Amino acid sequence: PSQIATNNRVTMAAANIPANVAIIAISNGSPPSKPNPVNALGAPVRQFIQNALKNALQDPSITSIILIGRPDGKGVFSAGADIKEFSGNDSDSGGSVTTSEPGGIPTLNDLAHLIEGSSKPIIAALTGACLGGGMELALAAQYRVANDTLKYGLPEVKIGLIPGAGGTQRLPRLCGVRHALDMIVRGRINGTAQEGLKFGFLDGVVSKEESVLECALRWANWSSALPSITLESRRLCRRAVPADGEGIENGDMCDFALQSLPPKGKGGESAHACLEAIRASFELSSFDEGMEAEKNLFNDLLYHSLQGRAYRHIFFAERSSSSSSSSRKKNAGNQLKKGRGMIGVIGAGTMGRGIAISFLRAGFGPVILVDVNSKGLNAGVQYIQSVLQGEVKKGRLAPSKLKGMISSLESSTNLSQLADCDLVVEAAFENLKVKREIFSKLNTIVNKKEALLLSNTSTLDVDAISSALSPERRAYCAGMHFFSPAHIMKLVEVVRGSDTSAGTLDIIRAVTKRIKKVPVVVGNCDGFVGNRMLHPYTSESAMLLADYGGGNAGLGISDVDAAVGPNYFGMAVGPFVMSDIAGNDIGYNIRREKGLLRDPKTGEVGSNRKQIRYTELADEMVEKMGRVGQKAKKGWYNYDPKVGKGRKPLPSSEMQTLVDKYSMDSQQRGQKLSEEEIIHRLLFPLVNEGFKILEEGIADDPSDIDIIYLYGYGWPAWRGGPMFWADNCAGLPNILSELEKFHQMHPGSEYFRPSEMLRKCVGMGIGVQEYYKNLYGKSQSAIQSKL
Repeated sequence: PSQIATNNRVTMAAANIPANVAIIAISNGSPPSKPNPVNALGAPVRQFIQNALKNALQDPSITSIILIGRPDGKGVFSAGADIKEFSGNDSDSGGSVTTSEPGGIPTLNDLAHLIEGSSKPIIAALTGACLGGGMELALAAQYRVANDTLKYGLPEVKIGLIPGAGGTQRLPRLCGVRHALDMIVRGRINGTAQEGLKFGFLDGVVSKEESVLECALRWANWSSALPSITLESRRLCRRAVPADGEGIENGDMCDFALQSLPPKGKGGESAHACLEAIRASFELSSFDEGMEAEKNLFNDLLYHSLQGRAYRHIFFAERSSSSSSSSRKKNAGNQLKKGRGMIGVIGAGTMGRGIAISFLRAGFGPVILVDVNSKGLNAGVQYIQSVLQGEVKKGRLAPSKLKGMISSLESSTNLSQLADCDLVVEAAFENLKVKREIFSKLNTIVNKKEALLLSNTSTLDVDAISSALSPERRAYCAGMHFFSPAHIMKLVEVVRGSDTSAGTLDIIRAVTKRIKKVPVVVGNCDGFVGNRMLHPYTSESAMLLADYGGGNAGLGISDVDAAVGPNYFGMAVGPFVMSDIAGNDIGYNIRREKGLLRDPKTGEVGSNRKQIRYTELADEMVEKMGRVGQKAKKGWYNYDPKVGKGRKPLPSSEMQTLVDKYSMDSQQRGQKLSEEEIIHRLLFPLVNEGFKILEEGIADDPSDIDIIYLYGYGWPAWRGGPMFWADNCAGLPNILSELEKFHQMHPGSEYFRPSEMLRKCVGMGIGVQEYYKNLYGKSQSAIQSKL
């Protein structure tokens, strides 16, 4: 029988495993009280691996060692380091992620050096995820074998770091600079077993009807009989970086890769550090010098990079927003949580089509698309089919899966076809009366009393919609606000109504993750979180033109977009391009519903517009000029189908004339603002609204707001989200001071009035995240939230 090392003991394994082979299962290092399904390499696991290795190396009866994820060879090898340790949250785990202490908990580097220097061959048996620190341990082993479940990669760049346990030095030596650049600089996580064989990462793969453990045993038996000189040759620290197989100089490949990296100041710090570390692998004279360079680059990013902190903030925020709040395991939503169930989508327009595609991709079915307009319904079905067929042509979808998805798609003009649905998403016209009528019909049509009845409304009152249902069904009603285009955008705002149950929210979270999107639970108010914060941003954008526009010398539409967009602040697009993409008629209709528009017959301003700072610039461009955006080839900009596929914004003389008209009476007419001044005027009130949302308990955590703006509105990840940016970049005292100044200048813009929570944070000298987590925020939210 074999000996398998566990925490502090040796247990017997299957009789067909030789006694001279030690099998170390990473999963055995996790305390039973702390489930670790991805085999994260936290302090207890590292301590276990070190002890097990030392025991095996000291045991004269052991001739070879197998390092595996689980004893049965299933599941993952290791998804890498415990990222919490990189954020200073390792107080309960002990040890340091970067510093070794004699007799203390080992770092990943300590383990990698121990594995690489082993006097006995170590075979890494790889299954499932082999990522980050897990891959670095595998690189240190003398041999690596895998089955076809393997997915390997070094994604540290995506959390603002570089591989810090020798990955930047060993991978180029093993597989060459070309593959190292691909895996490390891009942060890939989808390397396959076949790819690993091709580039030399793997030495072998399982044969037919062979388990990965059996494969590793073959290699262990064979390698234990090899002379010591062979084992020495397997140590990557003894190798030089090979020349490229296609004859390109390693330095030239790095120079070429450099051209595609974002600037250091625009989120590219970690990518540039990755490249620099890979260069060190072949430019410095020894492995030890390369490791020293890697260590210095890693530590600099870990301790000094604000971008890195932002990336890691997003990493944790996304996981927090997606986590379940309920401990209940058994409920009616289990089928949906497992990716099964009948789905209804009401409305075959832009949103309905995208929502249907999302459910079809995830394997739900049948998916029934309903629209009373047969012409629109047919167009919707054709669009869905064309998108899926396009994915097959691009190699993103297997033809066999396409057939299944197409057969799972059904369509009807009759709501009665949704009778047996487990979940229905209404994506009809954004009108409360229309939505209430639909839900009233669903109340009678849908047979399953626990079926989820959800609305894709972007602004309307979820409680007003659910009130059309019978009282016993309201617990299963909520908002499920997708973002356009729904089959591409990752964000879903899960809107909690007054009667929505915790179980319903948990199911929606699980379903949202099933369709590969990011759920964030929010409260019920006008615009929820994302669109509510967008209001001051878009309103002030138009006001800037009315205040400072006019003539060639004045502030222009493109000036505002340039300040906010990718070349300066870093948003995916500026406010005016965004509005053109979404459709300027949407904002126009919302303003009309709110009673802000001028009556075209009487000329009287809207009943709710009195005392409000307002410009009719955006109203006239829609109402009188039909400039509704890209779909009309004209909005804030012109669009030519022959230029940039009709999506490239081009200057409009008609819009310049309109700006001249509305800025005519402004005392600041014809002036320019700096990029920073524009940022302050647009983003400070957006952040201020975020504070008010937290005050009201609409958002459960400042990081939820950050996730919403990252995935829904193109906020740059390297800035960490609006609230992270406010805390760490803009500075809350500066935001408060500027808002007070702006509110004094423009008392008619309520969005400039500083939030009370903002004032408290500044008065206490702390950031909103600290205020919220450690002081009053959580208790306030607990009172105002059902969860």
